[in-house]
Amino acid sequence: MSYQYTITECGDYLRVEVHGSRSGTDVTRESLNMWQIVAQQCQQKGINLILAVFHLSGSRDIMDTFNIVEGVQEWLWPELAIAYVDMNAENSKENTIVEHFAMMHGINFRIFFNEDEGLRWIKAMYSTHRH
Repeated sequence: MSYQYTITECGDYLRVEVHGSRSGTDVTRESLNMWQIVAQQCQQKGINLILAVFHLSGSRDIMDTFNIVEGVQEWLWPELAIAYVDMNAENSKENTIVEHFAMMHGINFRIFFNEDEGLRWIKAMYSTHRH
């Protein structure tokens, strides 16, 4: 099953909600397709903040992680900040690697384990960027 996602404009940020499975899916391709559309919508609307909430089953291969982080580089800009909420607790170890790798590549990207924490961080980023 490919990723199913919705993108909602929530004032100062975009909320992306993703459902599906990583099993039997080209994770790199699915992710890059989705992130490109999200980046385009952010740029069209002048939004620099993303709250991404993932409900995906299955694990992400480390090579997919590297390929996704490398692949999104051309769509990023310095003011962009991404709060990544993974509702699958089994991915916490993988997500630590994702966060570290993204930050090493200059992506303002943080992992959260619930939506409230991610939203709090996004709101703090908004107030920081306004001044």
